Amino acid sequence: ASLHLLRAYSVEPHGTRRLPASFAAIPFDSIRTALKDRPRNLALLSRHAVAKLRKAAASTKSFTPMEQEAVLGAAAVLSRLLPVLFEQEHEHKFVENVFWYGKLPPSSKAGTAEQDEQDALALPLLESCIALLFKPGFTCSSVEEKTTGWYGSLAKSTTSGRSRQFDQARTEMLRLLLVCCSRILFITPEEYRKSENPFLSYLSTRPKEEASALFRSLTAVIFSYDPVGLGIPYSSAVMADKREPVVDVAVQLLIILLDYNIPSNLGKQGNSAGVTTEKMLDTVKTEANAPNTSNCFRNAVREWKEEEEFEFVFNGFCRLLNNPHQANSTILPSSMKQISCFQELLILFWKLIDENKNFLSYILRAGDINELVVPMLYFMYEGRKDPSKIGLIHICTFILLLLSGERNFCVNLNASFHKKLPVDLPPFTGNHADLLYIVIHKLMTDGPHKLDTLYDCFLTTMSNVSPYIKTFCMPAALRATNLFEMFSKKSKLLSNEQYPRYLVFTLEVFNNVIQYQYEGNPHFIYQILRRKKVFAELSEIMEGTGIDEILNKEAPQAQEGEPPRFKPTAEWVRSWATDLPVQPCLRLMQHLLPQLEQFCMTGNVNDEGIVVDFLKTTTMVGLLPVPHPILIRKYQQNDFTSLWFTTYIWGVIYLRNQQPQLFDASYIRLFTISYVDA
Repeated sequence: ASLHLLRAYSVEPHGTRRLPASFAAIPFDSIRTALKDRPRNLALLSRHAVAKLRKAAASTKSFTPMEQEAVLGAAAVLSRLLPVLFEQEHEHKFVENVFWYGKLPPSSKAGTAEQDEQDALALPLLESCIALLFKPGFTCSSVEEKTTGWYGSLAKSTTSGRSRQFDQARTEMLRLLLVCCSRILFITPEEYRKSENPFLSYLSTRPKEEASALFRSLTAVIFSYDPVGLGIPYSSAVMADKREPVVDVAVQLLIILLDYNIPSNLGKQGNSAGVTTEKMLDTVKTEANAPNTSNCFRNAVREWKEEEEFEFVFNGFCRLLNNPHQANSTILPSSMKQISCFQELLILFWKLIDENKNFLSYILRAGDINELVVPMLYFMYEGRKDPSKIGLIHICTFILLLLSGERNFCVNLNASFHKKLPVDLPPFTGNHADLLYIVIHKLMTDGPHKLDTLYDCFLTTMSNVSPYIKTFCMPAALRATNLFEMFSKKSKLLSNEQYPRYLVFTLEVFNNVIQYQYEGNPHFIYQILRRKKVFAELSEIMEGTGIDEILNKEAPQAQEGEPPRFKPTAEWVRSWATDLPVQPCLRLMQHLLPQLEQFCMTGNVNDEGIVVDFLKTTTMVGLLPVPHPILIRKYQQNDFTSLWFTTYIWGVIYLRNQQPQLFDASYIRLFTISYVDA
């Protein structure tokens, strides 16, 4: 019966986006019923499917069409069974017993409790999958690709017809590996931190050559993909994109392989804060890659150093990540193919720049990093409207924070911004730093409350780039000073223990502009001077004038039934008020305000443009305090952010595998699934 079932569930010989009908024809509930009533039959079916893959992997002959169909059918059946078997693995231990210990369940409920001992299935399954991914005539062209990766050379990867013939087989085998790793979806975060995923542990400890070949193969498939092709309007509506499925599953598998930490390595990064402060020297010091880990795929990334391949991958990122906003900017509606894997691509970009400092150095030195800044800011700006995109905003924010710790990145933001984005941005003429400031301001003033936890990262990024920006336009300068004014309001400053820290960040932005980029920023200087009253109120707090009276007047009172609110004290106010870095701004006002007031009174000036032109003629040379060293706060990963990344990755994978449904939401325990009205 099991063999008959296996034959019935073979795949159809075509490469459409949808999985074969036979895959979805195995209902989840039918598998659960079999697991409950006939677990031995289910174990035998699994054993037959693995045996089919094992025999195919060991064969030295080319597959006939019927043999290839049978192999893909076995992979499809296992891809359907395993997610259901993982759902309640903590109770029945079916996968552990059958796949890892080779124990067959009793033949019936009335049978003996003793289980048959057979060969374990897990290792043959994983070894067969990897072998079949490099099977000449099935997933690759020649046996040499087992060491060099698909296409032979990463930088010369193409989407020729010669490679497309393997896409269906690659898709099925990669999906099966992805499913093998998916048990994490059905355990809680606490269980994940304490337990090992044996499938992922095995894959992440493969030999160096094998890991390198698979890394290069997956990377080649992803970045040789061109969703637009010749650019013919509506071509994707006429012809199915047979390339997209293998790209989707390749990037999903690659990010989970790069993300995995064997439990013995979890928690070693400590619980330090997310950012650390360093003095940034004028010279750029290239950081060495971290020492090798127990994850062979991370090691493969760290040992990757060919600049020709860096260029190929970077160009691929630019092409794919710019696709969504380009597809929404066409004159003819929906005329351009739009990819869906942009979140996975952003995660992969994060992994590559975090693990390989040579790649990061190359793209900042030889590439146009603004080609990636623009799509990230687009995703952030648009994502604020969609509760399901909170994770997308987080990953973009973390990437920008990491990049802002690099001098070359900050300098590159001075390039003029000319693109037209399909969003309601205020009109401005400026550079990419202006776009960055405008988007961050929008997220902080018109974003959901769930973004409050990112304020620290937003403001740190603004502070990091500010010493290197030669000119800010008026809209960007206005928004930066509006944030300062927002955090300076006594009602807010004394109601949230984080606001003084946010205020320091905005003052650091001002100080950096005044001390390092004064000549090119009359718009910014003008906006600072306009906040004379705000600085006067801050000075009162710093001097301790009437602090107790201010606290009694401004401190928020908790309403009945609400949890107790933060209650400021005079000691708390003094702990930060005396250290606010306001001296450069106060010195600026002391010197320029009298000149500006005299100029306006004498010339009866009431036009901002004339005032800005006057400020261009002024100087602060010799009048400011000794310039402070440029401080760059760099992102530092810890075990909490690592867990967040893992949860986010699997959340994306769950959402992206709904048609047909690969995982049943009712059994997922790693995160909570909320349904929002469209």
